[in-house]
Amino acid sequence: MNQQLYNMDFSKDFLGQVDELIRVGLIKIPDKNILESKGEMSYPLEVINNGSGELCMKGKIRTKENCPKCKGNFSFSVHVGFVCSKCLTTPEKFFVDIYEKGYGRLRIYSDKQGHSLDSYQRSTRVLESIRYEIDQHIFDYSNYVSTDLKSFRFENKIEKWYQSKSKEVEKGNLAESYTEKLRCYIDKYYLLYFKGMDVRDLRTYNIQSFYEQLSSELSLKYIKNILNALENFFKTLQRLDLINKKPSFPVITVERRTPKWVDYETQQKIIDSIPVGDKPIIQFLALQGVRPGEAMVLKVKDINLNNLNGGFLIIARTLSMGKVKERVKSKVVKPRLVNPELIPMLRELCKDKLPEAFIFINPRTKKPYSKPALSRVWDNVRKALKLDINLYEATRHSLASIASSDGVPVQSIQDVLGHTDIRTTLKYAHTNLQSQKVVFKRKVKIFKLGPQTVPRDKLGS
Repeated sequence: MNQQLYNMDFSKDFLGQVDELIRVGLIKIPDKNILESKGEMSYPLEVINNGSGELCMKGKIRTKENCPKCKGNFSFSVHVGFVCSKCLTTPEKFFVDIYEKGYGRLRIYSDKQGHSLDSYQRSTRVLESIRYEIDQHIFDYSNYVSTDLKSFRFENKIEKWYQSKSKEVEKGNLAESYTEKLRCYIDKYYLLYFKGMDVRDLRTYNIQSFYEQLSSELSLKYIKNILNALENFFKTLQRLDLINKKPSFPVITVERRTPKWVDYETQQKIIDSIPVGDKPIIQFLALQGVRPGEAMVLKVKDINLNNLNGGFLIIARTLSMGKVKERVKSKVVKPRLVNPELIPMLRELCKDKLPEAFIFINPRTKKPYSKPALSRVWDNVRKALKLDINLYEATRHSLASIASSDGVPVQSIQDVLGHTDIRTTLKYAHTNLQSQKVVFKRKVKIFKLGPQTVPRDKLGS
């Protein structure tokens, strides 16, 4: 057969042109069933060698992927590789499927350097290299098995990332509650979808598919938290040069909820309803605005009530997951002015106590409050007053909201609450219906609408 030159016109239906090449005999396909079992797409590699005779070559290039747009199978053209003729998309993950005596059926997913077969061109080069080695009797399958292939599986990388976060908790840089949430996301969502996948092969459409399969019963905020943590994982992989590019993530906008709060009069009713032995800590939370976890482990040495400018306190630790952490959420320790109304009570509570002693003691156990114990005190009062609000909102949130409504500068509120980022404080500068009343204080004469009657002499017209 004489060698023929055939120019492909890619402005036309190139798959149709491939069919024409098959018809005239320039390409021989021994098996018409291009679509293999288990959804794997492959192409047979028995091609006429420029008319000089047939050269039978082992191996196939396969892909398990489907078109990310229409979810259909990819078609194959010897000139362009795999492509979706409808959407013109191509796969991003391939493997070489080959049978060799002494090894059996082999599936090869990477080249000798450990790079995954992420393009048709790379896969072709690997297949040609394997054929050459087989012809020369020097083929060694172990050369194509990356030693760190297993370590790049999603479940291994995500676990290593989780362990690094746990170490940050031990250093005091992260809250233990954060890693507890990560553990939940990993076990309940990530592993169910990504287990067994190579993190180097994950693309934006994998993330989109994961997002779409999450239950619609989950709140939008919870879904956003799941995706934010996963994106943080991929950012870490990219920062460590373990992946070339981070997949894009869906943009989820969650409407910011105005914090619940109660006015000063309601706070007073709450405090009046608290049992006498528990009043000090609740009153301190309501009038000082610290977090409950910080108040429960406040020590005598953290308060100075003899300062010329009034008393001040230092928040140096918090109670997290039942453990005392010597670092606080903001990670910045600054003195905060003590509410003058609290100074007499604090003097009495600190009287005759050692510097390391805790200030607020549970009268029932004679020990510092635990979170469940303080929650029970609050729940009893809340239910009695028929209030739908938690302790944090009724104390810290309410103090900031009342101050904001009274026109206190947001920077002052920020200092009292100990926020390092003023944007956190700005959520308390919410719309307040009570403060809007000043707009309508002006007395004006309003035209009164009387009964709409029609004169008798106009009824017939």
